[in-house]
Amino acid sequence: MSKQITRRDFLNGVSVGIAGTAMIGPQNLLAEAVKSQSGIAHKHYPPTLNGIRGSHEGSFEVSHALAWRQEKPSSYAELKETYDVVVVGAGISGLAAALFYQQLAGQDKRILILDNHDDFGGHARRNEFHTQGKMLLGSGGSGNFQDFHLYSPQAQQLVKDLGFDLKEIQKKLNPQWGLGNLGNPLGLYTDRKHFGKDAITTGGWFAAWFGYGDYQRMINELPLPQTEREKLIQLIEGTRPLAKTLPTKNVRKALKSISYKTFLTDYVGLAEATCTLWDPIMNVTYGVGVGSLSIYEGLKNGLPGLSVLGEEVMNIIMGGSDAAADSDFVWLPDGNATLTRQMVRRLIPQVAPGETVADVVDAVFDYDQLDRPDHPVRLRLNSSAVNATNNSDGSVSVSYVTSGQAYRVRAKHCILACYNGLIPHLCPELPQAQKDNLSYGVKQPLLSVNVLLRNGHPFYNAGSQLYLCPTSYFKMVCNAPPVNIGNYQASIDPDDPMLVYMLTTPSDLNNGNQTCRDLFRLARHKLYNTSFADYEREIREQLTGMFSDTGFDADRDIEAITINRWSHGYSYAYQDLYDPQWPEGQAPHELGRKQHGNISIANSDSEARAYVDAAIDAAWRAVNEQLDKEALQTG
Repeated sequence: MSKQITRRDFLNGVSVGIAGTAMIGPQNLLAEAVKSQSGIAHKHYPPTLNGIRGSHEGSFEVSHALAWRQEKPSSYAELKETYDVVVVGAGISGLAAALFYQQLAGQDKRILILDNHDDFGGHARRNEFHTQGKMLLGSGGSGNFQDFHLYSPQAQQLVKDLGFDLKEIQKKLNPQWGLGNLGNPLGLYTDRKHFGKDAITTGGWFAAWFGYGDYQRMINELPLPQTEREKLIQLIEGTRPLAKTLPTKNVRKALKSISYKTFLTDYVGLAEATCTLWDPIMNVTYGVGVGSLSIYEGLKNGLPGLSVLGEEVMNIIMGGSDAAADSDFVWLPDGNATLTRQMVRRLIPQVAPGETVADVVDAVFDYDQLDRPDHPVRLRLNSSAVNATNNSDGSVSVSYVTSGQAYRVRAKHCILACYNGLIPHLCPELPQAQKDNLSYGVKQPLLSVNVLLRNGHPFYNAGSQLYLCPTSYFKMVCNAPPVNIGNYQASIDPDDPMLVYMLTTPSDLNNGNQTCRDLFRLARHKLYNTSFADYEREIREQLTGMFSDTGFDADRDIEAITINRWSHGYSYAYQDLYDPQWPEGQAPHELGRKQHGNISIANSDSEARAYVDAAIDAAWRAVNEQLDKEALQTG
């Protein structure tokens, strides 16, 4: 690493790639980068910050002290601020709760939203870069709307009320983008360390696993021993004799109690190294590899095996209520940050001009407008909640810490739209059984990275727009969503600068005695203890291995890096191998979200689904819980 990311040295690592930065002083760099079309520059603009974002320094220390050591302030300054509702958490669920509260209780209601980060949106955060006279946008975490046709009526209505015509937006995505259409060719990158050489094998891999397309050619190009390649082809063609058969007494139970990796090694006879070929798909979906997922989960997500397991297994997989079906994916240039930005602009119109989804994409937000006493809705950043308590008079007191100072406010209602695992510490008076249920799920850690390159030639010349990387640090590599909307024009010309989007959950391979929750805890610890320099080294080495043959030079080509570190990332989803089948209404997320007086819980954890509609549905439930209770008390 002969050259570091020099822009990281400006403003303590807070900088943006700009053409001609040598002529701009550090004190003007950030302001110049985010200058709006009107020529007004804003001093503080979090979307443009580089370095480690997401769970950045300053956002988690208060919560960790509370959760790990039961440390919290001994006294609080009582603010002369009263609200109808205080919402803890400014992610999709928290912002939706504020909008629903306004809708149901009245536009004049006073709402305070607290968030521990220096930007709003939760995981639905935007990364914004300025270089060579262009603005480039990338997703900082939460990426897309999925299966909109399955949303609840209230979720569909909220999205519509915010101005999103998802069918029209879907048409604006470049059809060649890998994540928008998994039928496009994708590159399977096998690295030198694990496979003997750096190689990208390009083709329709998702179809190949089912015997479609040029699958024999693709498999024979993989740097695997010939015997392994022959086994793979036999597996796909259904001619591979199994070393043993599944237990026949209860085939469905067997499918859900045997790991997919065990199926590959003990039944099909593949080597462990070959099994890693499918880890990227499972990693970006579940956060773990095939050793931690069942045969059922592997097959329903499109991994091979049906051809050798027979008709009964096929009927079980295809007939299951959770069987994979055609999905609708809708992406915007900055992922779901467009949604949260539009939510904030509806709650606090003074934050940015305009009204439509098209004009919010390139709008520059005035963060000074977020927390003003003359606005009915106030969004207070850098504020970590430490306590929420029901008072004897029917109100709720919510305490928080900001800049080392502790404050307390009062409200009629409180909605906790934060991480489930923190809630037992915010509300110590909760029943122990409810605390245990709230703590059951462990959020999937997530590392979402955007790398600014001076141009796109090395990336595009490699032959695909999506790469799966089985044994590399980052399991998926693609370009930022190429969506043209409003005045924003995505970068798709190889001569233009581009963003490379890299995604992973850095979980270890299962040693055979670990659950997904164990692996997530270890991965979370790894995220917090990895420095920017270490992340940068991994990024440079992986991109060099992938694209050096097409002209990539890390020293020359990388202009900026934004690391979105989400140690508490996606909501925990129950897994076949490690979680029982609870009766309806008795699962930990259902028991944990029980209303506690004038405090309700709204987050995707409470739905056990890491999707936009889950966050919105939780907000709808929580707001109605509180307003129904108020109606009963006043009626």
